[in-house]
Parts: sequence; C-alpha cells; structure tokens
Amino acid sequence: MNDRHQNSTGGSEAINRFIEFFDKQGWSYHKVEDKPVIRTGFTGDNGQWQCVAIAGPKDEHLMFLSLLPCQASRSRRKATAELLTRINYGLNQGCFEMDLDDGEIRFRTTLSLASPEAPSELVEHLVFSNLSIVDHFFATIMQVLYAGTSPKAALKKKDPQISSEPRFQLN
Repeated sequence: MNDRHQNSTGGSEAINRFIEFFDKQGWSYHKVEDKPVIRTGFTGDNGQWQCVAIAGPKDEHLMFLSLLPCQASRSRRKATAELLTRINYGLNQGCFEMDLDDGEIRFRTTLSLASPEAPSELVEHLVFSNLSIVDHFFATIMQVLYAGTSPKAALKKKDPQISSEPRFQLN
C-alpha cells in the first residue's frame, strides 16, 4: 500500500519532517492512521528490512527504528545479546536492541527536538546513519544467529580493527 502523499494526522507536527524526507527521497511509505507513526522498508547492500519512523507524543523527539527480519532463537539470544553489546560499545550514535522475550532485534536512532521544526539535514542524518549502520552489521548479526559464529569472531571478521580499548578516559 502506498500512501505517499497522505497528509499527517494524529496531532503530530514533527512527523511531517519524516514525510517531507520520504517524499524528497521518492520512498514509498504508509502513515499509520491517527498516530505519529510511518512505516517503510529498505533494501541495503546486505539485507532487506522494515523501518518505523515515530514522533514523540509531544513532538519532543523523532525516532527511527530498523526492524531486522529475524528473531534470535532462544538458544542464540545470549550470543546475540553479547554481539549487540559489543557493537553498541563502539557506536557513536544509535543502539541495537533485542527483546529478550521474543528475540526481536532492532536498531534505534533518535533526535531530541526543541520544536517540531527539525532541520531537514538532521532528519536525513537520523535516517541514513541508522540505515548504514544496520546494513554494515547485518551479515555479522546473521552469522551469529544462523551460522553459530561466536560474537567476537563475527566482529573480528567484519571489522578486524575493532578494539575493546576505551575511546576515552574519564579523569
């Protein structure tokens, strides 16, 4: 279903920033009726997944979620949690999350807003940084989920330069 030019309803002015961005990109999307939520999909170099764009209830933030098309089986959740923690430790923006009850995996980026009028460059950065990070780690996550690769080995294979050294010191 393509509701590309559907006007924003649901009381959120900030959700229009996503609508403007998706229209500018020529992306198909679906605005959820009476909610500040938009659903879309993305195909990267390494996989395909669904995305959700959300405005906070008082337009205080924008959130963009990438929902991976798989769930960690109960037997792989501990290894997946370790992998996501190792990945998150090295990220400057966003975070991978896993629902420990059902194994759903997603990546979340957010943008705090002082007003509903977010600059288009910030919305673009919010979305593209999310998509590029998910695409970068997609195959690594799949190796841990389905090939039984250890989190450390999967990361070493993807990014040999990844270190467990702290990025900065607090003193």
